[in-house]
Amino acid sequence: MIQGKMETFERAVMRDYGNIAGIVVLKDGETLYENYYNECTVNSRIHVYSVTKSIISILVGIAMDKGYIKDPDQKVLDFFPAYEIKKETKPYKILLSEIY
Repeated sequence: MIQGKMETFERAVMRDYGNIAGIVVLKDGETLYENYYNECTVNSRIHVYSVTKSIISILVGIAMDKGYIKDPDQKVLDFFPAYEIKKETKPYKILLSEIY
């Protein structure tokens, strides 16, 4: 029964979602389903630029909620005090509010 449902699901993915690289379903730390499409494998590199922006926004929100970030206009370099800007490099003024 489940095998038939999985085959139907996979056909639907291939038919309706041509840009899917892979699907992994986890529950309680156990892999329930894992399959890759469009010549992708578990080791394929995938561009996830738009997803990255969303995740960074979530992480900034969590950091603000927990008090790690006091002000959205705080300089990003404030979080990297050991980072030294090279003399020939003009530092950018990047604010957290511009990231998320």
